[in-house]
Amino acid sequence: MPLDSEGVTTPSSLPPLGISTCRFQRISNPHAVVEAAHSVGIRLFATFPGLDDGFSESVLGNWGASLDHPPAAYVFLGLLEGMLYRRALEREREGTPYAELVRLHEGVAYCLHPSFLQEQLRESRQRLGRIHIRGVLLQHPELFWQWAASQGIPQEEAQHELLRRLEQAFAFLEQECQQGGLQAYGVQLEHPLGNISIPELCELATAVGGPQHHFRLLAAPLNLFEPKIATEPLAHGLTLLEEAAAYGVEVIVYRPLNARLHGRPVLLAEPPVEKPALVSVEHIRGQLREFLHLETQLLRLLTEQPLDGVHREMVRESLTLSLFLQDHWHEFASYEDWLTLESGYLADRFRSLQLLVEPLVTTAALVECWSAYRERFQQALADIGRLYAARAYERARRLREFLEESLQLRLPAVPFAQLALALLQHTVGVRSILIASTSAKHVATFAAAERLCLPPLERQQWLRLREAPSVLQHGF
Repeated sequence: MPLDSEGVTTPSSLPPLGISTCRFQRISNPHAVVEAAHSVGIRLFATFPGLDDGFSESVLGNWGASLDHPPAAYVFLGLLEGMLYRRALEREREGTPYAELVRLHEGVAYCLHPSFLQEQLRESRQRLGRIHIRGVLLQHPELFWQWAASQGIPQEEAQHELLRRLEQAFAFLEQECQQGGLQAYGVQLEHPLGNISIPELCELATAVGGPQHHFRLLAAPLNLFEPKIATEPLAHGLTLLEEAAAYGVEVIVYRPLNARLHGRPVLLAEPPVEKPALVSVEHIRGQLREFLHLETQLLRLLTEQPLDGVHREMVRESLTLSLFLQDHWHEFASYEDWLTLESGYLADRFRSLQLLVEPLVTTAALVECWSAYRERFQQALADIGRLYAARAYERARRLREFLEESLQLRLPAVPFAQLALALLQHTVGVRSILIASTSAKHVATFAAAERLCLPPLERQQWLRLREAPSVLQHGF
């Protein structure tokens, strides 16, 4: 049964908006994002030391050293990647492995043992310095289920073992809270409608901490395309948000703008570029024909050079970017899919091509041709990006119309990202929102969402909003 008001401990005073630091390693100036967040009153930062080797915590610690009133940090623990994963392998070779560690797949492991959590929490505190860790969330306990299934462990046995591991993790975190090191702890559930329920988690917490336990946090995804925690009833007929409220658990939602739909990323915002001028499909085809002509010319000039057989074949295989773009540029479902290809595969291919070709550019003709080739390649990418960005702007416009119709409201003319955040801020049961921002200039835009006035959103309203994917039935 849900706890009554006498059994609920003091709330953890979660700020309404926080910054997830999970992308800090990918950006050139994370300090600027932190400064921008602090300047608009954001006082919550979520860190993931098992994923970024403690990089973001070091950034926060260095920045917070001179502050009179440093913000709070919430640390997500359990996953091991990167250097931490390699440390785990080294410990195994030395005969001192992390207790109860499971390898999910190559490069990723998982551990909830108290000795591991104690080590990680100690290192996080050292990196964060004066920034106080207010809470710890155990990452994705459901990953243990996936591992157990891959090992052929029966479902009932796996459930019992997972609850045992959670209970001993809770016992350690409860002790940290009782000693004043933490205010609260909880779990992060990527698939919160699975085999782990809030009543079970609260029962474990009560077993180790009594009725005044500190299990008070739950993190889960929520956005316009992933509304399950606000719409889908659980075993007792309540949604996860409703059940969390009944048990005194505060819900932190993440991925508010970077939704996943049918396995694809969808940005719930206008693209982070100026609204692009319209570019036609025929214009892009013309650009790619010119790019193909330059690539053919460059290949001819390079193969006229005194190359050995290996280098000659490498040049032939590498100078095929124009053919790839001609065949595939139009196949992407969304602006986000295109950006993923452009910043990943295409960027890597062009860097490799530069390393191969530039040492061979030794004549005036090659210098001129290579320069034109690079310029045409960048222009083709820019034009394709403009086309997909224009489609993304149209997507945001259609979604705005959908929101107005579904909620029967006249929405203000603000960036769509503000509307997407405001929906969550006005959702009954949502206590805090984590934004994985990589741009200092966008932080103020996100923070401004708090000033938007919307009516409270409960299950009834979200049931209407869950039809949002139908807006995209004719394309992203």
